[in-house]
Amino acid sequence: MLLAATSLLGVRTGTVAAQGEGYLIEVLHTQVSRPGLATPFGVVISTIDGSDLPETITLRLDTSYLVSFDFNGLEPTPSASFSNERWTWWSFDVPSDHSSLRVGLDARLEPSVQWARSGSATLEIDGSSMVGVDFTTWVMP
Repeated sequence: MLLAATSLLGVRTGTVAAQGEGYLIEVLHTQVSRPGLATPFGVVISTIDGSDLPETITLRLDTSYLVSFDFNGLEPTPSASFSNERWTWWSFDVPSDHSSLRVGLDARLEPSVQWARSGSATLEIDGSSMVGVDFTTWVMP
């Protein structure tokens, strides 16, 4: 009861970021959640110098992390997607004159998920990895 009263069992979020090859990736992820709760997840990709992003960029994520969620929506909708047992790729068409892209996932954690789920997010351009980050979501009972 004391833990519930202090919000230690509620949802807590954090941000991890990295830069490389002229790009910045920031991932807002849930650090601690519980099964069945809304669990924020979002990615921002931008150029470090403010120049335009390429016409198409691809976000590569761990499939095992994504299957932990009941998806309600993904914004924007990828122009192409592909998944295998290890990775999920979401490609986005970027309009000209845009130096950043924000991807948001509206989801809740699957009721049967327990323990920790680790994942990674990597920016790929023309099949080459530019920059990526790792993160972990701890799932409380």
